[in-house]
Amino acid sequence: MKEKFIQLLEEIKKDLIFIANEVEHNIRQAIKALEKRDIKLAEQVIAHDENIDRMEVQIEENFLSLLALQQPVAIDLRFIVGGLKMNNDLERIGDHAVNIARTVLDIKERPLPDSIKKIPTMKNLACSMLHDIVSAFIHQDAEQAREVCAKDNSVDRLYDEIVKDTIEQVKNDQSLLEQGFAIARVARSLERVGDLATNIGEDVVFMKDAKIIRHRFEK
Repeated sequence: MKEKFIQLLEEIKKDLIFIANEVEHNIRQAIKALEKRDIKLAEQVIAHDENIDRMEVQIEENFLSLLALQQPVAIDLRFIVGGLKMNNDLERIGDHAVNIARTVLDIKERPLPDSIKKIPTMKNLACSMLHDIVSAFIHQDAEQAREVCAKDNSVDRLYDEIVKDTIEQVKNDQSLLEQGFAIARVARSLERVGDLATNIGEDVVFMKDAKIIRHRFEK
């Protein structure tokens, strides 16, 4: 029974890595579409989200079957609970890729404020957090998870900078108003990617150390 449990768990881990890679790819493609004003690429990002949604549902069903049939305890149970939450967080990150892609369709070829120049840096940081936290989850590395959570402050600072810069530019050029809102929405989506990666990190710490680090305290 234990060998069967381990086998099923390893299969689910592979599925989680796969969906995480797909979600990260979609975020990167959405930002690429924004930078290049590539309408076709934006549409591909939106279309691909349906595959991500299907994967999320299948992984959830596999987790619930494992929970019902194997009756895990202790760290195995915490892994399943954390995996269910992570699976949902990854799907939500996929939704933010769609939000960015839809923004590309909205703004089309219109000029953008200079604050867009900071978007790639924010994207790289958020995607790095996502990539590293998936690794921390799979390897049950609480220390790496804490390091990823600490990076969220940098994402937040970039978001604040982009919004502030955008507001200043729009003040000087009212024709950039709608596009300024668009850039702020993109930055907000990337900020949420960082938040969701942080959520996963908090679950990794709970899974491995049985400690709650949400709200800046541990129990």
